[in-house]
Amino acid sequence: MNGRLLGKEGREFALKALDLMDQFGIAPTPENYAVWVCFASDTNPELCETLRGHVEAGDAFSETLNAELFEQYFQWKAIQDAILESGGVMCRELGAVQETLEAAERDTLAYGKALEGASHELIASPDAQGMKRLVEGLVSATARMQRRSQALEDRLQATSNEVTQLRSHLEKVREEAMTDALTGIANSKRFDESLRRARRDAETKKQPLSLILCDIDFFKRFNDTWGHQTGDQIIRFVAGCLTRHAGEGHLVARYGGEEFGIVMPNTAPNVAEQVAEKIRKTVESKKLLRKSTNEDLGNITVSLGIATYQDGESIEELIERSDTNLYRSKTEGRNRTTVDDGRTNSRSAA
Repeated sequence: MNGRLLGKEGREFALKALDLMDQFGIAPTPENYAVWVCFASDTNPELCETLRGHVEAGDAFSETLNAELFEQYFQWKAIQDAILESGGVMCRELGAVQETLEAAERDTLAYGKALEGASHELIASPDAQGMKRLVEGLVSATARMQRRSQALEDRLQATSNEVTQLRSHLEKVREEAMTDALTGIANSKRFDESLRRARRDAETKKQPLSLILCDIDFFKRFNDTWGHQTGDQIIRFVAGCLTRHAGEGHLVARYGGEEFGIVMPNTAPNVAEQVAEKIRKTVESKKLLRKSTNEDLGNITVSLGIATYQDGESIEELIERSDTNLYRSKTEGRNRTTVDDGRTNSRSAA
């Protein structure tokens, strides 16, 4: 009875999820379906709250937003599942190794007894026939030990190979969970992790740490005018510009919908400013064509804000200062880079 009710409820949730997806024009992909089934069944409060917020705000569920929702609420589950699966495999492997070791211990004890018996027999029966029996017994016992040693070596090698494969699998899953699906650069989780590590190094090693935040100017207008696929094209283009000009050891991440961040360990403010200006000028100089129609999209521009870590400040404070400089670039005309001391580089100043 309970199983039938559960099955009925499951079908109802599935139908409700598909109706909602149709209502909001969401492509019926497995990833999107996973998100909306959770919403329909109210099984993830945080996800449900986020979706309600988007619905109430009248947001369009673009390919970008859908990918972000899945990445935020389901990619970490993939890591958890992979860890649980790997744990199960390791338990089985360790169990097999333990059995092999126990068998080897028994054979070692038997071999020791065989040697002890041979010693007594050698003393008691020094004749030729006794020596023959003694040698045959020792040869047989030694052969058994060799076979057991080989079996143990093979088992340990197999376990070593299995551990290597598991480590590679976990690293791949973690890499996928830390990568933005649309652009292929780091996502906000990796951004946060990288910034925490960079701050810790800056504090302990007394090295400079700079942070660039970047936002695409008038992105909503492009999205509304040309559609979300074109918006995604623009996001990928800007991500490529940031990646091209970032230095070795810098981390480029998609920080939000059309926002990006570059974590720059061991990078002085003037170097960060030079990188930001290269990015700004590169983006501004390119004319984009709409892929589907070859229509001219005109010039895309970005605004940037830079902050350099100050001793003792928190990550939140560093981000806030960089965001404040970004906001100033926006309010003072866009297509600008603003740094900590209030200086602003713009097209007109170039």
